[in-house]
Order: sequence, then C-alpha cells, then structure tokens
Amino acid sequence: MHEALFYRGLTILLLTGLWFCVSGTGRFILGRTSLSFSSRGEELFFSTGIGFGILGYAVFALGLLELLLPLFLYLLVGLTAAIAVAGWLRPGRIVPAMLPEATPARGDRIALLLLGIALVLCFMLVLTPEVGKDALSYHLAVPKLFLKHQGMYFIPGNIFSNYPLHGEMLFLVGLFLQDDTLAKGLHFLALICILLGIRQFIRFRMKENRFPALSMLVFCTIPTVFITSTMAYNDLLATYYCLAAVFAFITWSEKTEAAWLVLCGLFTGLALATKYTALLLPLLGCLGILWFSHKQGRTSSEASRRLLLYCLATIIAGSPFYIRNWIMTGNPFYPFLYALFGGKGWEPAQARFYDLLIQNLGMGRGFLDYLLLPWNLSFRARLDSPWFDGIMGPLFLFILPFALAIRRIEPPLKIFLTYCGFTFLFWTFSAQQLRYLMPVFPFLAILVGAIFSYGRKNKTLSFTLIILIAISISYNGYHISRYFLKIKPAGVVTGSETREDFLKRLLPSYEMFQYANQQLPPDAKIFLIYMKNRGFLLDRDYYSDSMFESYTMQKILSRSRGAADVRRELQERGFTHILYDGNFVLGDLSVFSPQEKTLFLAFQKKYLALIAQSGSSYLYRMDGSRTRHFLP
Repeated sequence: MHEALFYRGLTILLLTGLWFCVSGTGRFILGRTSLSFSSRGEELFFSTGIGFGILGYAVFALGLLELLLPLFLYLLVGLTAAIAVAGWLRPGRIVPAMLPEATPARGDRIALLLLGIALVLCFMLVLTPEVGKDALSYHLAVPKLFLKHQGMYFIPGNIFSNYPLHGEMLFLVGLFLQDDTLAKGLHFLALICILLGIRQFIRFRMKENRFPALSMLVFCTIPTVFITSTMAYNDLLATYYCLAAVFAFITWSEKTEAAWLVLCGLFTGLALATKYTALLLPLLGCLGILWFSHKQGRTSSEASRRLLLYCLATIIAGSPFYIRNWIMTGNPFYPFLYALFGGKGWEPAQARFYDLLIQNLGMGRGFLDYLLLPWNLSFRARLDSPWFDGIMGPLFLFILPFALAIRRIEPPLKIFLTYCGFTFLFWTFSAQQLRYLMPVFPFLAILVGAIFSYGRKNKTLSFTLIILIAISISYNGYHISRYFLKIKPAGVVTGSETREDFLKRLLPSYEMFQYANQQLPPDAKIFLIYMKNRGFLLDRDYYSDSMFESYTMQKILSRSRGAADVRRELQERGFTHILYDGNFVLGDLSVFSPQEKTLFLAFQKKYLALIAQSGSSYLYRMDGSRTRHFLP
C-alpha cells in the first residue's frame, strides 16, 4: 500500500513539474511579444497552451530524426525546465481589464463546492491504469511503438497512427517519464486549463455574469467531458486549443493588435495538429477576420494582410503533421479523402466501409432525425454505442432557449453563438460522435452562466432556472456516479488492488495479453483478430486491423485455395502466433462467410497449436506443439 501511495505521489509530482515546465516555457515565449493580459490567470491559460505546443513539436522533431532515445528525451525535458525557470522569473505584462471584475454571487459557492468534489473524483480516476478503448488502440499504443522503435514510422494496420498526433507526442513524454497514468494526467491538465479559461473570460469579459463556478461546473459535469478527461484521449486538448483560439480572436477584435491575431492563428494550428475535427476552425477564423475588417472600415489590402498573418500562423503551427502524412502515406488527410489522394496501407473497400461507419454514427440521417437531434443528444445518447458514443445530458436543451429573453447580447456571446452554430452544423453532417462536439461545450457553459445571471432579476425565472439546472446536473451526476462505481478506483489508487487485478476486472482479455508478454519469446509476432485493438497492453510485436478487425484475415482467406496458402502468406508476413476472440471469428457474431469459416478451421486444425485460452480468447502458435494452458 505504501508503495502504491508513493507511486501516485510521484505521478502528482511529475504532473505538477510538467505543468511548471510547459507553462513557464509558454510564458518565456509570450513575454517576448507585445501581448498584455488582464490577469495572471489569463496569462497562465495562454502560456500553458503555447508550452504544450512547443513540447509536442519538439518531440515530433525527435521522432522524425529517429532520436527518441533516453538521452535526447532527458535533454529535452531538462532544456524545457531551464527555459521554464527563465520564463517564471520574467515579470509578466499585466494590464487591468477595462471592465471591473464582478464579485461572484453567494450562490456560486455551491457550484464551486460541487466542482471541487467532481474534480477530486475525476483525478482519482486519472490515477488508475488506462482502460479507454481509443487510448489502448492508438492514443497510447502509437507513442509506445514510437518509443520502442526510437522514432516515427508507418505502422501497418493502424490507420490512426497517421492522424494528427500532437496530443500523442505529449503522451509520449508521459510514457517515457513514468507510464500511462502520467499520460492521462496530461489530458486532465487540459480540463483544468479549460476551466481556468472559462473563469478568466467570465471575470474580465462579461459585465454581469457573477456565476463563473456555475459555468465551470456545467462543463465539467457533462458526462462525456468528465469521463474523457480521465483517459489519455486528445479531445480536451483540441477543445482547449479551440477555446484559446476563439478567446484570442475576441481579444483581437477588441484591441486590433496583430499579436493577438497571430496567437489566434497559432492556437488554430495546434487544434488542427491535434484532431481533424478542427478543420472548420480556420475557415471560421478567416470569415471572422473579413467581417470585423469590414465592420471596422478597413481597406481590402488591410484585410488581406490580416488574413495572410492569420493563415501563416495557422499553417506554421498546424501543417507539419499533414506534411508528414503526405510524405509517409501519400495522403495529407489520411485515411480520409481516399478517392482524391489514395493512401498507403488503405484500400477502396476499407475507405467505403469507413465512410459508411461514420454516416451510421448517431440516430439516423433523415429529416425527422435532424429535427429530433437536440432531444436525442440530450436524452438518448449512450456511451460505447453508435448512438453518439457519449452522454451530454439535458442542461443545454433546458437552459439555452432562455437566451431569447436576454434583451441585449454582449458581443463576445454573439461570437460564441456564431462559432457554436457553424460547428454544430459541421458536426451534424459529418461524424455524429459526441466527443467531436466537445469544443462547443465551454462556450455553451459560459452562456448558461450568462442566462442564469440575467434570470436572477426575475424571481419566477430565477426559480425555474434553478430547478432546471439542479435536475440537469443531477441527471449528469447519476451517469458520472455509475461510471465511477464501475471503475472503483479507490483500491488501485491506495494499493489494496494491484494494477493486474484492476485490469483483469475491467478488461476480460487482459489475461491473454499478460500471458503473451510473459510466456511468448521476445521475437514473437502476434496477429490479433477482434481483440479490440488493445495493442498498448502488448509488449510483443503485433499486427491488428484498426478498423474492421477481420479485414486482413478475410482477404487472405478469400484468395487462398487451401490451408497451406493461408499458412504461407501468414509466414511471409512474419507471424508466429494468432490471438483471436472466438465469438467474432467462428461464433454467432462472426462476419466470416461459411466458406471462410471452413477454410479457417482447416488451417487452424492443420497448422495451429492452441497454447492458451481464457474465456472466448484463444492464443495459437503456428506449427508448434500441442501444449495447452487454460487461464482461469
């Protein structure tokens, strides 16, 4: 138990140290510009984002040069720490905001208390081993492989390894310094930064909003936000960068200082370097620049110079991962736009299946489905389901219509609404996965606080809003509690439950991965079929189709005349073992045709030896002895 507590304490210490390093580095850079901030908190919000960007691209450069070696990674961390010290010793440029800071209302203390409780529960989940499906398949699996091979390379089968990987570069540092827990902590830092940004914006940009803690609580207790923040995903990093880009744009629109426009472009680029879903942001930025240039009476040449400045900053910060994809796969937007660019290791059939899968996310694409979308998102969305794969809760559906009662909407809120409206439309007609909609949630949370502040002037309206907010947060709290009780983090955090027992409890297939790591020879190469792509858990070489997990095996079976042909192709690919879930290969959930099943069974009987089994998972050795191990 003492060892576990020491280990968790070390995680907290390392996480605090990394925040010191990235925020200090960002402070060092911003201190050499003409930017001034309304408060230390606002400075910390922007400087942390710049520091994350610098650290992520430094790791990216080492990866391209195949220098992901302990010596160079320690030198990078040491150099970052030295720059951070210089950044923190440098006095910041703080200019008090024109608007006086509004004193938070008494009722906001309740929201602050609930927020504190939510963050404590959230951080307990952060301190547990990773169990998130996307984290195990690529957010952590890809940087682990890059570390193992000491550089970036094309990972066959894993299309996600060619997505924008800025977030994964940060997770690589976490994996190098400790393990998956520290990587999760870095994603949790993005949540803290978003909450800080919400608070600072309300304090210094909104005249009458006296409920900053309420807005922070609203955002944090959205079940999808809460749960995602406890995993090594990249959604909150993308949300953080989008939030910073919009905040910088609003400040630029008020001050018309070029430095703020450059900062907006840099954060736009970092959002693009983190997730494809941010591709709409630069278009909105360009339209916003043109609009405000027209509103301010600027000439066409001045507007063009502003656009050029913004676009250059965006391209500098956002293009490297797209250029890397273009060089490595032939497609800068790999694996999307396959009909236009093609792409290494991806085929037309897979591209069609993937497009179809994306179109099937949500609850339909008919006219009535679009009309019911707000209702379905609020009440019918489900975790780990094609039905949006997340939970938003009913708060926005209940509260946002009251914005119509506000007589005068402040300019920042108009920008919020414009950004949210276009982003929602883009999301509606693309991949309807709730996590991809997350960048609009901080703005909607701020709007909820503004509506509640306005509603306090009317007792009936105030009482109605209090009831609706209480019901909504209770609804969200119920789903958060269910997830918390499912994970049960207290045992593994305090040491009364081992990491292995924790993973076995939540991931039934973990025993097979553990067996492979301990019993198979170091030069083994495992072919995974329908093992949910949890490659991060494997310490042996492996191959898995990241989408449509039986695609490669079915392709091999379809062009083989007999079991010997199947064996020959697998041997040519270097496989020594096959690990699969029987339910999805030969069972009722299988997508294999009867002919493919027959051929696979013939190949299995003649050339495979079962060496371990646990539940529906089977581990076979090619051309080996018939020794079998049945795990409990």
